[in-house]
Amino acid sequence: MRILLADDQPLLLHALTTILNAQPDCEVVATAADGENAVEQVKQHDIDVAVLDIRMPVLDGISAARQIMPLGPKVIMLTTFDDDALVKAAIEAGVHGFLLKDADPEVLAEAIRTVFHGESVLASGVTGKVLEWVRGGVDEHTALSDEQRQALSFLTRREVEVLAEIGTGATNAELAQRLFIAETTVKTHVKNLLHKLGARDRVALVLFAQRAGIVG
Repeated sequence: MRILLADDQPLLLHALTTILNAQPDCEVVATAADGENAVEQVKQHDIDVAVLDIRMPVLDGISAARQIMPLGPKVIMLTTFDDDALVKAAIEAGVHGFLLKDADPEVLAEAIRTVFHGESVLASGVTGKVLEWVRGGVDEHTALSDEQRQALSFLTRREVEVLAEIGTGATNAELAQRLFIAETTVKTHVKNLLHKLGARDRVALVLFAQRAGIVG
């Protein structure tokens, strides 16, 4: 996997580059210290996944992501707990994943693999913020449509259980452990949920679960 890292903290950028390059399937082919340069690097290199700090000078991570995604790469945003408004904007922009900046490097590497293979990643700390927004704004405009309720009624009992766990921010590994099933089985359920519910990614499933009232 060919990776772009963009962050305005040189030490963090260097550390992440070293750690990811130590992974057998990862190669950091470009780095950038601001969003504008990140966009230029994507144009100059064949990038599979771009990992962007949500706060960067010149051009912020969200604006950079909007320009990068049409060029092909998947985008993971690095965020912090105090970036609530920016995370919400990034969700609306359609990025593929969110990680907290203090996440373990191994978590970042696995997130890159997950996004590369077409799935989405949502850190539990970010999931909580997403659910707060939904809880605070469920009305006639955000509640499930009749079509969505019909789609929900067609889910199997196990699929509903998986959807409820996704709504809490659980990873596939955590889902497998909680439901006593194989992780490959979890991936199959997630794929089926995305198809049956017409959801774009895991973030959309989190929102769907909350609006359906199946998340405590």
